[in-house]
Amino acid sequence: MKKNGDMPLELTYKAMEHGPVPMEIYNNRDNSSFFSKVIFEPSQTKNGKSMYLIKPNGTFDPDYFATAELEEMNNLIDMFAQQWVGATEISEASHQNIKAWEKTYSRQPNANIDPIEEFDRDITAVPEDALHTEELKYLMRRKIAKLVV
Repeated sequence: MKKNGDMPLELTYKAMEHGPVPMEIYNNRDNSSFFSKVIFEPSQTKNGKSMYLIKPNGTFDPDYFATAELEEMNNLIDMFAQQWVGATEISEASHQNIKAWEKTYSRQPNANIDPIEEFDRDITAVPEDALHTEELKYLMRRKIAKLVV
């Protein structure tokens, strides 16, 4: 979020108990016709809790992603695709640095996450010449989104 100035994949995320959840995906997990490249297979954890296994249904198309996005995916694979890394470690590591999720969840669980919460200060009140690159990127994207609508 902070690096690109927007939510990953430009989806709407809610601050749920175990981390940010992309609602466009979550709300359609039982709709098999909504996704062409993945299958959501109902399953259960060892202690009986319901969950979904996400399985590929096709081949990966790198042309859909920018070079920077592909590099980020490779970094994540290098970090997490190790035999000793389990789901618990991945979940903890992938959520520990998401301030926007933490702030939103502590204030109101299941509320929409605003990426502006990722910043440590109120960037809307900071003079433009005192903003950091990530802050400027975020504010520019936000202004452009308002113009488009």
